[in-house]
Amino acid sequence: MKKAHRAAGDGAAPWRAVVRHALRWLVWVLVLWAFWFLLVGEWNRIELVAAVCVSVVAATLAEAAITSAGLRARVPLEWVRRAKSVPVAVVVDFGIVMWLLVRSLLRRERVHGSFRVKPLEATEAGAARLGARAWLVLSAGYSPNAFVVDVDEEHGVVLLHDLVPSSFSEEPA
Repeated sequence: MKKAHRAAGDGAAPWRAVVRHALRWLVWVLVLWAFWFLLVGEWNRIELVAAVCVSVVAATLAEAAITSAGLRARVPLEWVRRAKSVPVAVVVDFGIVMWLLVRSLLRRERVHGSFRVKPLEATEAGAARLGARAWLVLSAGYSPNAFVVDVDEEHGVVLLHDLVPSSFSEEPA
């Protein structure tokens, strides 16, 4: 009787979905709450209340968007490891951009940068492929010198824009 009950889709399966959504929502709240304090840089009661309010609303919207889209994304651990150079690249790229700004002010010339195409290294399938693509765009976008414009999976390439061409700035793209 229990097997037929579970096979029909009733019983434990809906509870698993509810628990999964609740846990994902809670993770969103905790991450966004911590991110709020990272950005604000101040710990007081007003910021604590603001962080809770904003993180609860944002987590609810994020979970609703994820659920309504029906997409599943999973960032492979390998891609997270590849992003370890991102903080260093941000500091180095900040120096590059400041140097470029000073140079362009002194020479009174505009810097336009250039577009570059790199091969896409995402070979995963399914949810891991979508997660790897999202992680690539997010982590490569922190660089002040280079950012991802488009990812073309059909041709297996990533289109980037660099102010000063530097492969270090484009990591992990």
